[in-house]
Amino acid sequence: MAVVAYAGDSRTQTVENLRAVHDVVREEDPDIWLHADACWGLICAFSERTRTRLAGIEHYDSVTVDPHKVMAVPYSLSALLVRNPVRLRAISSHSDLIMQEDFAFGQVTPFVGTKGWLSLKLWMAMRARGRAGLAASAEHRIGLARRFAEILEAHPRMVRLHEPDLTAVAFLYVPDDVARVLAEAPGALDEAAVARINGINRRLHARLLAEGRWHLHQFSLPDDLGRLRRKAILYPLRFMATNSRVTEQHMEDVLAYVDRLGCAQHEEHP
Repeated sequence: MAVVAYAGDSRTQTVENLRAVHDVVREEDPDIWLHADACWGLICAFSERTRTRLAGIEHYDSVTVDPHKVMAVPYSLSALLVRNPVRLRAISSHSDLIMQEDFAFGQVTPFVGTKGWLSLKLWMAMRARGRAGLAASAEHRIGLARRFAEILEAHPRMVRLHEPDLTAVAFLYVPDDVARVLAEAPGALDEAAVARINGINRRLHARLLAEGRWHLHQFSLPDDLGRLRRKAILYPLRFMATNSRVTEQHMEDVLAYVDRLGCAQHEEHP
């Protein structure tokens, strides 16, 4: 059996309470394999100011990381970190499917089964930037996301769906009448109102992609915090603060652009 916790999931980059997950699992059974998906959370490891968000990860049996996502190295480069490599023998096999037969193609052809030196680009990035450079990059990106969340919070027609743990901020455009309802009673929308908001934001995103001026992600997301309606499935937009060239002016401009598109969609489909 294994338990997997997220140090930054793939949509909102939310970091779970890694220490609490560890304690609960270990109390139940010390032999359960604990794995942390830190493909996004790796960014926190470089800085003393942010690494506390990964507290407890050092007790996990294995951790996956994606340097291409958070260290500005070319795609793709992933790694599996294992606290006790000997324990990997528990999931090893001796299948003769690949390179075990007497006349396997891989045994008679040079270099089949080998890989390019993918770690070289990671080594070069680490040597070039050093721990201090990586720490500064992490703090800058996480700081950008928090600043975007602040700008978003002050906008009368935008609803932020979560607290930004790392570099992602998911949000929705809502028209003025819905914004007034949510200001008085957060999470009070009915299913029809949620469907209306989803429709506006999905059309808004299609228009955004068609015009090509800005790019924001869109995906389905359960409203776990009850911003519109608890457990409803929403279709938000997502800002990513992974580009170090993003400025506060860019953030204000993209929100103004989204607001204009949202108002247009609301007028066309009231």
